[in-house]
Amino acid sequence: MSQDIRFIFNPSSVAIVGASSKPGKIGHECLRSMLSSGYRGKIYPVNPNAKEILGLKAYSDIKEISGDIDLVVYALPAKEAIRVFQEFKEKNVKAAIIVSGGFREVSEDGKLIEEKVAEIAREAGFRIVGPNCVGVYDSYSGVDSLFQSSTRLPRPKQGKISMISQSGTFAISFLDWASDECVGISKIVSLGNRADIDEADLINYLDYDEDTDVIAVYIESYTDGRKLVEAVKRSRKTVIAYLTGRTRQGGEIAKSHTGRLASDYRIACGALEGAGAILSNSLRHLFDSSKSVALLKRASGDRVLMITNGAGPCVVAADLMDEVGLKLAALQDSSIENLRNRLPRYATIGNPIDLTGSATSSDFLEAIRLGDGAEEVDILALFIVFQDTPLEDSFVEDLVKNKTRKPMLVFAAGGEYTRQKCRFLNANCIPTFQDVGSLVTSMKALVDAGKRPIQQVHSNR
Repeated sequence: MSQDIRFIFNPSSVAIVGASSKPGKIGHECLRSMLSSGYRGKIYPVNPNAKEILGLKAYSDIKEISGDIDLVVYALPAKEAIRVFQEFKEKNVKAAIIVSGGFREVSEDGKLIEEKVAEIAREAGFRIVGPNCVGVYDSYSGVDSLFQSSTRLPRPKQGKISMISQSGTFAISFLDWASDECVGISKIVSLGNRADIDEADLINYLDYDEDTDVIAVYIESYTDGRKLVEAVKRSRKTVIAYLTGRTRQGGEIAKSHTGRLASDYRIACGALEGAGAILSNSLRHLFDSSKSVALLKRASGDRVLMITNGAGPCVVAADLMDEVGLKLAALQDSSIENLRNRLPRYATIGNPIDLTGSATSSDFLEAIRLGDGAEEVDILALFIVFQDTPLEDSFVEDLVKNKTRKPMLVFAAGGEYTRQKCRFLNANCIPTFQDVGSLVTSMKALVDAGKRPIQQVHSNR
């Protein structure tokens, strides 16, 4: 069944049913996103009240289109869905994304409409994303059903992270952070009410996707826990999950949000972690951990060496590391001697290696080189004060050129000057953070990813 999902991401033709001539309307913005995304297939706007929309011929209904339709983006009211989906069945549509709301999450009548639409799709043999979602973004194929304009939500560059989310808001936030921080994204899928396709279906599909290395999942509830756990267990890709609804109040809001009952939080966490998923405790940590695992090699151990020109954040990091089970690397006498011989006298040798505010690019690079070669170190964590003027403006370029064998992550907090440096490092596969907690969570994710046994490569289907 996961092979059927390919039409969601790689259709040869797309119809926008409910396309609008009016900017700001969901049907207009979905069409505009598809036109500006680089998608190379055929696009058909469907609106009985328009002859042309955004330079494309408009069709009164889907039956008027002479060619085959692989994917439909449905942007009409829920009350029209049963009739229109019967037309999709007759047209032999391969897949549908329902961005409209007004289904299960609203009323019992909406639930019945949703169930009937899903029944029609099953009978016809096509798959559905949604309803009540923002849809799908694929940076490689150009499929973009999002109704958020690129001026408000810039699309990120291509990358190896795919994100699955019940919440459209969280999917958009994840995408926006990626664009702002110069982090690449492969695919984003907003599932909404999950009338058909669910997280397990997508994990199974993405496990075969060459453009995905890391699968991030935001989960409020699930309909088939065994299916989800088996998908995570079987996946060769790193799965990082953020579960919510751990309280009664959260569970009630989850139900009103997508019309689904929240799952037992502790049981779900235990089952997913036992299946090999890495768990996050916030959306921000889900993003940061995904970024790090996608950009870096897995950590071979949990021993961290901190290198800094401003040691304050290292104190915070040490506390947080202890809480999550990361260790401060205990430097061997030979490593300490090498550091003392190679670093300037103002440097404090230990863990952290404090190069002080007098640090230069060459000081950092020497400490990194020695730490990278020390067998008692598994991860390098840099705490950089870019605002310190003795540190050359070109330091980030030097850092990127200085390839390490071990995973290296950076904490750097500040304003726009610092953020520019962080973007450059992220874009060059050195994950960078403005929050110490995000750095520590990301290091823990690298360690957890390194512990997971690598599954055999699946044979082609």
